[in-house]
Amino acid sequence: MRRVGNVLAVVGLTAITGLGVAACGSSNKSSSGSSGTSGGGKTGGSVRIGSAFPDAYDPVMIQTTQANEALQGVYTGLVTYKHVSGAGQNDLIPGLAEAMPTVSSDGKTYTFKLRPGIKYSDGTPVKASDFEHTQQRLHYLGGPFASFTNVIAGMDAFAKAKKPDADISGITSDDATGTITVKLTKADTKFLFAIALVSGAPTPAAKSPYKATNDGTIPGAGPFQIAIQNPTRQFTLTKNPNFSVDGIPAPKVDKITVVKETVPKMTQDIINNKLDFMTEDPAGDDLPLVRAKYADRFRLAPNPPNTYWFFMNETTKPFDKLEARQAVNYAIDSRALARIFGGRLQPTCNFLPPGYAGNGYEKIDPCPYGDPNGPGDIAKAKQLVQQSGDAGMSVTVWGNNKDPRPAITDYLRDLLNQIGFKAKSKILDQQVYFGTVGLAKTKAQIGFTDWFSDFPHPADFFEPNASKAALASSPTFNFQFSSNPAVDAALTKLNPQDPKSVAAEWAKVDKAMIDNADVAVYGNELSTNFFSENIDIDNCNGIGPVYKTDWLQFCLK
Repeated sequence: MRRVGNVLAVVGLTAITGLGVAACGSSNKSSSGSSGTSGGGKTGGSVRIGSAFPDAYDPVMIQTTQANEALQGVYTGLVTYKHVSGAGQNDLIPGLAEAMPTVSSDGKTYTFKLRPGIKYSDGTPVKASDFEHTQQRLHYLGGPFASFTNVIAGMDAFAKAKKPDADISGITSDDATGTITVKLTKADTKFLFAIALVSGAPTPAAKSPYKATNDGTIPGAGPFQIAIQNPTRQFTLTKNPNFSVDGIPAPKVDKITVVKETVPKMTQDIINNKLDFMTEDPAGDDLPLVRAKYADRFRLAPNPPNTYWFFMNETTKPFDKLEARQAVNYAIDSRALARIFGGRLQPTCNFLPPGYAGNGYEKIDPCPYGDPNGPGDIAKAKQLVQQSGDAGMSVTVWGNNKDPRPAITDYLRDLLNQIGFKAKSKILDQQVYFGTVGLAKTKAQIGFTDWFSDFPHPADFFEPNASKAALASSPTFNFQFSSNPAVDAALTKLNPQDPKSVAAEWAKVDKAMIDNADVAVYGNELSTNFFSENIDIDNCNGIGPVYKTDWLQFCLK
């Protein structure tokens, strides 16, 4: 996600398909159990978090990690991920369903049964039919993650009907028994991961209309409930009194207040214990200070797996030309960008991150554009710009205002000027940036983007960012507004198979994107987690590859 959710390694095929997986229990009592927190730490109290803020509050419309971290405890899917720290977050467990689904031998039919007595935060009972309603909203509104469930039978007919409440033939439900049956057009090993996202969580049909809403009024079934005081300045999460589910722990704190501040202000407020956690990374001169002086409450890890690149819109000049896209790739000096990140960026040539080793990632060596750890080839880039026939063209470089992204944007602007374009930069607020450049009518030529893994499957990188199917969403994550044939072919051929068994094939897709200069990748980020002295970091930091930080686990000393 841009970004969202994350993973270090694929879970076993048994967890993917649900075959033979026993329920964690169908009672609705809260339990930390094997799916609970790391243990320790007191319960109660309040914490304050600084954030660049969600891009949206509607669960089917979110795009960013800031939105996901906040809402993953508000909206729970039929299946969900373990609430533990570390790699155990990769494991799928029952969420609103009382057990993992039964799956047909051909892998195309999933049958779920809702836990009895589950309620949304407003007290409304959760109904089996609410799952279909969520899929209707997601696809009718063109939510960014809609392509992940295109595989549900009848989704094409639903799209053609252009009616929000048209039937999706592949989903049948019985509100009396709580049974939900989902039929796919083909086996798809990412399906369960996809419906475990916030965008796949059921919401009540009567209170989640067929229009995007940004006021936090859509009730969820989750450990937290949300109240928005100001969508751009402050919101709060409190314990949901109507939610108590075996296997999903209750929050350890009573209240979380989230406020919007600049990254430098957040950093200083954490240092001074005015904030307890920040969703962003300390930037500039603050990072070495934090690492040296506050190491006991600072963490740095390649978690979640991620990739940073510059998008190039292939439907607009000059990046409709291969030569122009190649020029950008040749010119980039990832070492300069690593300095902007304060040393947290690891140069790369691959689209998939190293965290997917054995699951699609194979280091592209040699890189067709030169050593990622070496200088850019400016002379070659200038030559290609001349060959493109578009030398001297005006280009707008898009970026957002979250540090250090303005500096990244300025770097690209200066680089484009150096190789023969006439470039200027355009900076938007982080909250609206991805939704703006993801609209075809914006015609954003080139700019900043990144992706943080949502779930353990290589399709999570390729499908939303580089497929034809992703272009049906508006806004879309596919900022190229084009798709590589190798990506679309692989999604058809490889999705039905265990990713580990076809890792070499996914690696070929990665190389095809790089060879065609569909993207201009430059690095993988080491993410930070910085806490106040009030948080019991040893027992309940919530850091892991799926949730990034699981706020359910936060606790005070």
